[in-house]
Amino acid sequence: MILLHGTGTHNKGAELMAIAVLEHFRARPNPPEFAVPPSFGNYRDRVKYGLWTLLAERRFGRSKLVAWLAHSSFRKKYGLVNENDVVAVLDASGFAFGDQHGPGPTQTMADHCRRWKRQRKKVILLPQAFGPFTGSAIRSACRVLVQNCDLVFAREEQSYQHLVDVVGQQPHIRMAPDFTPLVRGIIPEGWEPKDNILFVVPNMRMVDKTDQTTAERYIPFLADTIKAVLHNGLHAIILIHTPEDRDLVKPIQDICDFPLDVVEETCPLRLKGVLGTAYAVISSRFHALVGALSQGVPALALGWSHKYSQLMQDYGCPEAVAHVGDQVTLTRWLEAIVCEGTRKEIREHLNQRNQHLRTRVEEMWSAVDGVLQFSQ
Repeated sequence: MILLHGTGTHNKGAELMAIAVLEHFRARPNPPEFAVPPSFGNYRDRVKYGLWTLLAERRFGRSKLVAWLAHSSFRKKYGLVNENDVVAVLDASGFAFGDQHGPGPTQTMADHCRRWKRQRKKVILLPQAFGPFTGSAIRSACRVLVQNCDLVFAREEQSYQHLVDVVGQQPHIRMAPDFTPLVRGIIPEGWEPKDNILFVVPNMRMVDKTDQTTAERYIPFLADTIKAVLHNGLHAIILIHTPEDRDLVKPIQDICDFPLDVVEETCPLRLKGVLGTAYAVISSRFHALVGALSQGVPALALGWSHKYSQLMQDYGCPEAVAHVGDQVTLTRWLEAIVCEGTRKEIREHLNQRNQHLRTRVEEMWSAVDGVLQFSQ
């Protein structure tokens, strides 16, 4: 039994990472079983993906009582497992460990990793963003976390350096890109793509994880962005990548003062399929950017952490990163994508980068299989 940690259906990027993990392991002849914490989603979500439910690790509580008292046949009947059933842990938190989240998540994960290693489980942190780690409490937790993992994959150079700054270079700390590009999207039934659709993807984190000035200017800048898209002859549609971002639609609509089309898709695979039909994408959601770029769709990043600029660096387009209020970069990028010659060059470049990045993802999975002693 493998515990899939740090993913869930609360966020379509997190859900897509869970799908990527399951696709990799279930492609083999005798795939392992997977369990997730109850926080993954509701019961139907876990059943949909064929996942067992991990009973809580807390010392006391009803779920702990069930773990201790219930016979194994009862747990099996209802799809429940306890930590003794788990032999390995794969964490795909995306971006949870660093100053912007406070020391709490890093300390909690450090405690988990220390306990799992005492239980002789293999612990692997799949590619994700890390850091920075500046306070003494979070740096101490980071050291404990890394020391109790068998493999740690930083998603890009800056995250890798943030880890090295705390623990130094270690052979089990490596770099690998986001691993969702290998997952194929599905075009929803009835979806009729148009040639000039540009998706604008908002993100609530741009309001609650940024400084006050950026947060206050974010929605007006998105409204200005939509107007600029229309001015360049493209059709702007707001794409909701995660349900909480719906709350941003009305404020954007109010500033624009004209009707806006909004698209929302609950399935991550169909969401990726829709992104693949776009003319271009402007996104504050990380995995909406990955979904576009991995399918050769030009994208502009408007993000709240270093993971956005690093992603665009990986795809060889560091110039396609804008900050709130950065009209110059927005204008230059729009001019480039509507020019047929430069647009063709951008798409060809993205397709070349995708071949390289997919090879690196396959190398990452090979390393993971080696630690878990799984063969293809």
